[in-house]
Amino acid sequence: MQHARPASRLALLALPILALGAIVAEAAPARAQEPVESGAIVHKGGYIAFGFGYAAASGDRGVPLKTKAGVTLSIPSNLYDETVRTDFGSGMSFELRFGWLIGPIAPEIAIFGHGGFDFENGAGYPVFQLRFHPLLLVDSLAGSAFDANVYAGVGYAIGGYHHEGDDDGKGWDGLAITFGFGGSYALSSRVHLALDVKFAMPQYSKWIYDYDDDIEFEPASTPSTLIVAPSLQLQCFF
Repeated sequence: MQHARPASRLALLALPILALGAIVAEAAPARAQEPVESGAIVHKGGYIAFGFGYAAASGDRGVPLKTKAGVTLSIPSNLYDETVRTDFGSGMSFELRFGWLIGPIAPEIAIFGHGGFDFENGAGYPVFQLRFHPLLLVDSLAGSAFDANVYAGVGYAIGGYHHEGDDDGKGWDGLAITFGFGGSYALSSRVHLALDVKFAMPQYSKWIYDYDDDIEFEPASTPSTLIVAPSLQLQCFF
């Protein structure tokens, strides 16, 4: 029996996020019709942002696993650290965000990923997050070309990787906690160039030994994992 690999699972999870983003985009033009002073910087309403960057991943190696009745896991001791680990996925990162800025607060839905293009050596995170824009509370800065924000979010994490000498992909999934900070500069009234620094802390609760045979184990305790991912993004208000 074939089971969904990380890329397939992430694609299925991403569909409702993309659908909701499409609804936001469809509804946004009506909001955009509100009178805006010519040349004024727009800091309100719906927006979409997309960009690329680099992700540095760190984590545990040789993660202890709980025993599972009826299943024997045979991994040579010299390969255990390399086989059961969470320090995978360093490489290129991307993020797609849909949001709606209401005053200084912006709820967002986002898809963040890093590592290989096929997600066999990397991870993906569909998340919901809230951004806070403190400069928008200062009247003299409300129309400035510069903006800054901090944010936090929660969602789902799924990752996969290979190790040398084994064709079967290993992987993890569980809760995702994200937070970070960012800044932007208005290139035009509605288009902004943004710098975003994201910290992701997957709380992995399941280790997948073999996706095809559905062999899974729980860690003895939640392994430590941290992803640091700065990126440049283009943000467009509707």
